[in-house]
Amino acid sequence: APTHEFTMSTPHAFKSTKSRLSMPTPLLEAYNPRPLALLCIDVIANNFATRPTLRGIPTRFVPKVTALLPLDLPLEVAGPLVEDEVYWKRRATGRWANCQLSEHGSSWKRLFFERNLQDFLEGFDVGRQSNEELARLLGLSKDFVFSLRLRQLLSHIDLAAFFQNVPTLSNLQLSYGVLQIGMDYERSFFGMTPQDVTSLAKALRVTETLTSLSLPANQLDDNAVRTLAAGLATNSTVTCVDLSHNRVADRGVKALAKLLGASSVIVALDLSDNHVHADGGKYLGRALRVNSSLQSLDLRLNRLGDEGGRLLLDGCRSNASLARLNMSCNALEAEAAQALLALLPHNATLTELDISANALDEAAARLIRAALEPNTALRKIDLRLNRAEPDTVAAIEELAKRNDLAHLRALRR
Repeated sequence: APTHEFTMSTPHAFKSTKSRLSMPTPLLEAYNPRPLALLCIDVIANNFATRPTLRGIPTRFVPKVTALLPLDLPLEVAGPLVEDEVYWKRRATGRWANCQLSEHGSSWKRLFFERNLQDFLEGFDVGRQSNEELARLLGLSKDFVFSLRLRQLLSHIDLAAFFQNVPTLSNLQLSYGVLQIGMDYERSFFGMTPQDVTSLAKALRVTETLTSLSLPANQLDDNAVRTLAAGLATNSTVTCVDLSHNRVADRGVKALAKLLGASSVIVALDLSDNHVHADGGKYLGRALRVNSSLQSLDLRLNRLGDEGGRLLLDGCRSNASLARLNMSCNALEAEAAQALLALLPHNATLTELDISANALDEAAARLIRAALEPNTALRKIDLRLNRAEPDTVAAIEELAKRNDLAHLRALRR
């Protein structure tokens, strides 16, 4: 009897299920209503633009709400309330094809606000847009912008006022150029004006958050650098300074060298591709004798000459902080090699040295090889494009590799 009951009831059950599946959608939803929590989520998301709030929503439901939010929500609404990284990732990747998250503190929200402000500033036209519009965006972005990379700033806005409106800014890379100039070239489009330099120097005196300042390719000369150095003289937060691809000569270097005194906080200084001659090497060498903060110095593509290179390296003998030194393309010769012979056997801090593309001959290379024999700190050296024999260069590189392997073994202990 039980078997017959099962056999008879099975077609009936199948028929009931089939009839439910064939119901129209509204009837099916009425038969199986959605949970009240999901209905509430839909209502909150659909009305978020006019009634923005996440207050009182259980934490586990917040991602469900933000997943339904539109990507064109006004920043006045989304900025203060939406912390969900998935939402900001959707919004960022929907706008920019190439998003380098590592350059923005590994935060999608920060990436969006920094890229959004960058786009606005690079395209800001004082003739077509109002300062009120700029002030509004700065006010919306001020809590989320820590790093800015501006490839052009045609508006030449007041940088002192800009810093006041972005109090969290810690990293600024700024070049005054034109991205898509076409055939409309004008010399005045490129480089910082004296007013720009003065305004930035004023900002540097008062900023308490900026740690990295990069001003490449801005046509900065000695007078401009002296003005910037005056602003940095009372600054205690900027640790990285990049003035590469400018027109800085010896007088500008003299002003920068004064910043490298015993109380300096500057860790990295990039003066590559400038007009630094022998006197510049002398000023930097003097500064390095008393400096205890500088770890990286880049002077490639300058005009130190053999004398300037020697004076700089002589200063390194009394320095105990410099770890990376680039003197590539500076016409170094025998005097610089003699200075290295005096420096390297006793130096315990310099780990990377680039002296490629100079005029070091075989005799100079042998002096460097002799200097490296007792050295245990230098782990990377570049001697390419000199006049030394390949075997001598290879032997010098092997000595650096020896030190590198010893360093790695020590780290594994």
